[in-house]
Amino acid sequence: MASLVLIVVLSYLLGAIPFSLVVGRMMGVDLRQHGSGNAGATNALRVLGKGPGLLVFALDFGKGLAAVALISQLRVGDESLVGLLGSRPELAQAWAATLAGTAAMVGHVVTLWGRLFFGSWKGGKGVATGAGMLTGLAPIAVGLALLVFIATLAATRYVSLGSILAAISLPLSLVVLQVAFGASAPPPVWIFATVVPAFIVWTHRANVKRLMNGTETRIGAKAT
Repeated sequence: MASLVLIVVLSYLLGAIPFSLVVGRMMGVDLRQHGSGNAGATNALRVLGKGPGLLVFALDFGKGLAAVALISQLRVGDESLVGLLGSRPELAQAWAATLAGTAAMVGHVVTLWGRLFFGSWKGGKGVATGAGMLTGLAPIAVGLALLVFIATLAATRYVSLGSILAAISLPLSLVVLQVAFGASAPPPVWIFATVVPAFIVWTHRANVKRLMNGTETRIGAKAT
């Protein structure tokens, strides 16, 4: 149990690092006062420029990937998670990795460090960190979701719409991979891939409203 608590806490604390606000402050800009006001990679790209925006995306992506690939491997005194998280080592590890990535994603959206050093719990919308997490769990499904994102962005120039449709495509991608190639994902990955679209839509609820009334900002538009 101690190992699982350590994994979740460390993953949350890593995910809670608001890299967009850190990079923005280094450049003398408070992202919350510009563009969409969101502390995420898209607003960083829009307000700070391509280089800083891509840096923020890479760091946010890395948080999710590191939680899954590294932090989920931690054990306190060689404590086993078998029995606590599953009857088989591979199932227990899949649960540990999924819980670690989920904690990092929650930390990105509701950030303790943001509250302590920037005065607000509000972080980003979880897309980049969630993509990093899922890359560690189901890389092929993420690749297919990336194609959906790129196609949507190219057709509409709406990052928010691309993010939402990419998230929705994740469980569909897992179904296709299992039916067509027999590549079955472990239960925790299925659960997360099913829940994440609803979570992404919820974090993008303001964007959904703007998309519906035609006021959503397209990528490449001048930040205000």
